[in-house]
Amino acid sequence: MSNFDRASHMIMIDELYRIYKNHGMQDPLIRAISDTEKNLTNDLGQIDEDLKESLALEAYAKYGSFNVEKPGVLKGPEAFNWEGDSRGYSYFWPRYEKYLLNEKNWEDDTVSSIDVSTNEILDCIGNPKAKENFDNRGLVLGYVQSGKTANFTGLINKAFDVGYRLIIVLAGMHNDLRTQTQLRLEKEVVGTIDPITNERQGVAKIKTGGTQIETWTTPQEDISTANAIGIRNLEKPILAVVKKHKDVLPNLIDLIRNSINMSGVNPPTLIIDDEADQASVDTGNKTKPSTINKQIRELLSLFDKKAYVGYTATPFANLLINAEANHKDVGMDLYPKDFAISLPKPKDYCGPDEFFNTSGYMEDNKPMYIRYLSETDVSLLDDITSKDDTDIFKQVPPTMEEAVLSFLLTIALRNLRGHKNEHNSMLIHTSRFTDIQNTMCSVIEKFYKKLSNEVLYDSDSKYIDKLRDLYEEDIIPVQSFNEFSEENPIVYPWVEVFIEVRKIIGKVEVMEINGESDDALEYEKHKENGLNVIVIGGNKLSRGLTLDGLSISYYYRNSAMYDSLMQMGRWFGYRKGYMDLCRIYTSKDLADNFEHLSNVMSELREEFKKYDKLDVTPEEYAAKMKDHESMSVTSPNKMRAAEKTPNYSNSLQQTRIFDKDKAFYDRNMEATLKLLNNIDEQFKVKEGSTRYHIAKQIPSTTIIEFLSNYQTSITASKVNSKKIANYIDDLNDKGKLNTFNVVVVDVTPSTLKTAQVKEKNIKKWKVNLGPISIESAVLRSIARDKGKVNKLVDLGAIVASNQEFVDIEGSSNNKTENRELRNKENPVLMIYPLHPAVEPFKKLNINFSENLVPIGIALSFPDIELEPSRSSERAQTSNGYVHNRTVGRNK
Repeated sequence: MSNFDRASHMIMIDELYRIYKNHGMQDPLIRAISDTEKNLTNDLGQIDEDLKESLALEAYAKYGSFNVEKPGVLKGPEAFNWEGDSRGYSYFWPRYEKYLLNEKNWEDDTVSSIDVSTNEILDCIGNPKAKENFDNRGLVLGYVQSGKTANFTGLINKAFDVGYRLIIVLAGMHNDLRTQTQLRLEKEVVGTIDPITNERQGVAKIKTGGTQIETWTTPQEDISTANAIGIRNLEKPILAVVKKHKDVLPNLIDLIRNSINMSGVNPPTLIIDDEADQASVDTGNKTKPSTINKQIRELLSLFDKKAYVGYTATPFANLLINAEANHKDVGMDLYPKDFAISLPKPKDYCGPDEFFNTSGYMEDNKPMYIRYLSETDVSLLDDITSKDDTDIFKQVPPTMEEAVLSFLLTIALRNLRGHKNEHNSMLIHTSRFTDIQNTMCSVIEKFYKKLSNEVLYDSDSKYIDKLRDLYEEDIIPVQSFNEFSEENPIVYPWVEVFIEVRKIIGKVEVMEINGESDDALEYEKHKENGLNVIVIGGNKLSRGLTLDGLSISYYYRNSAMYDSLMQMGRWFGYRKGYMDLCRIYTSKDLADNFEHLSNVMSELREEFKKYDKLDVTPEEYAAKMKDHESMSVTSPNKMRAAEKTPNYSNSLQQTRIFDKDKAFYDRNMEATLKLLNNIDEQFKVKEGSTRYHIAKQIPSTTIIEFLSNYQTSITASKVNSKKIANYIDDLNDKGKLNTFNVVVVDVTPSTLKTAQVKEKNIKKWKVNLGPISIESAVLRSIARDKGKVNKLVDLGAIVASNQEFVDIEGSSNNKTENRELRNKENPVLMIYPLHPAVEPFKKLNINFSENLVPIGIALSFPDIELEPSRSSERAQTSNGYVHNRTVGRNK
């Protein structure tokens, strides 16, 4: 066995494992181990069993235990027309996977996570080789600054492998973001060769010679009138990276329409919409959609087999698109009707939870990474209200000064930790006005020059003392707090840190980044030595662009909308090895708002995971988003389909309106039988003027299941069974409403004897309800039909006076006292098997029987008080939710 090379053996297993996996074979790791073992036996003869076992265990340890969290998925149970076709990847994805592992040195877990999540997305977008046409639309929820581009790059590579011919990436609204995306995809999908050095770049370093992709756009040129003229060959794989702009999209539409008409080829098409909540969402009216939205819908209408996938970290507007909107010329709106996928949090990612939902340190529970602005800073910035207030910002305020000093210490410490030649960025974002940004840049440049000179040449400078105090009183305590990181950085002596500060202080640039400035963030040009930069900006830094090595953020720019505020958080991202040095200098109110947003996003991602198990699509389930007392989830013109989820605390909710179709009654009878069979022998009979069947301490999960199956009228807004189920489910997560009482209402003998009933010739109606036999169905609305014509049945109230408290021992005729008793008892679900011989139901001409009667329900809830989520010092917001009222209404 002297010729045995263990490393080569493991490389062979790796190669075979990835080949088998990417070709869709079953048990790829087992096959790779077995086939490599056979090769080893052929080369070396019989091998020792202990060695076999050792090699297999090593392979399982490496490849069999990747810590890959599956994405949360909202999609239906049916496959999206793949019909068992293997989705093997022969060229593009294997090449990209190897590039990430070998050239970018990404960890196996990270690459495997992209592999797993893009498989889920590909499963949803549709089979390009299917015989039938399809139009699948979905949404992918990522994290701000988390690497969504890597995910959709993986999806593009896989889509080309399985047969998609045209892939269009809608890359933001600005040239710099489109160019950034074009460069990335040319490297990581197409593979390029340097025209001067002939050097292979990107995935071309891994492999060339396979199918060639034609690119319709370049880093310099978007689709324009010049390059959109003529007819293109649509039979080869094509990639276009296009800006979401009203003058660009028509050129693309004309080019594709002409090419399809002239060639007769209609290619299977994937459209990826990056930052899908920006510009793509319709803000127009029913008859006239907004321009970009209309153009994207028109683009989609050109294709027979198409998939639209929106990527965003702030999906609020996308989830609130009117799901029923269908324009006569441009077709359906962009609601993600078929799937919504929440990507797992990437390893080493630092997001809202890490920055704003982190436990504090030291005895006073001081926020770990947040530093509040001084009153001087806040007062100064509050005075700047227009572009004409340039004369207000005359000097750097104290907290901004501290932030700059903190940035210098961060660069020095990263260098000492071995991060030399890495990029380091500081963000200053306080105003959208470019004139203010320009003034601020000049003042900060002047301050920084003075700071540099004093630190370098004046040993008595106050800034040296401030640097030392900041290091010893802020940085060291956080660094030494054991819970913040798995790593334990060295605590360097102050002298060593100061020496490094003096080395780097002259290597920091101050830049103004906006549409009026000539400055440009060219990290790529400084990749050898790293760029150290203080960036002053506004809207241009609010979305899409990445600030490499961002550690210090000075932020004072509020927004009344969740999505805008979250996107402004450029500090989210990967901070491996220096998270303890990161700081956000902001106001307490803004920090509280971001903390609320972190809770909103955590709950929304949990929604995706939870409903993944229920096999529902976004057409069937409206994801709910936590509301806020002063902010809205998105801009008002993107919320026309939004509705606030009702708060049912301290209330009685009852059905009074019923639909007219027989399926409505069949479904509700079936749901009721299932509920009662689940409870079965727990019912006890309570006799009196009315007979009741009562069961107590029934798990709320049983009630939620019933309400999910039971269908309230399609016209119901507040008394909606799905909304009530969601309300109970949400409060279960908060430790409330864990058990219910259930009451089935039976006969009231005296009612059957009234003159009115005898006049109508209404007889006793027995009802079979599984384990419960009802002597006679409940009579309501005997005298008149309150419904309008034949469209609906309206019985009015079905709960008799004080009937909602029949499950409570000691209840009386005093409603106020009974309400107090309800607060100490379980909530109650009341089931009303309703008499079908009254006029409102007779008009339906449905063949009701002992085994089929209308079922009404009522629920009485106690007064619910919730504890603050964190501490009394944190922001307390409303407990309501917002959801899409056009989704799931007929489900």
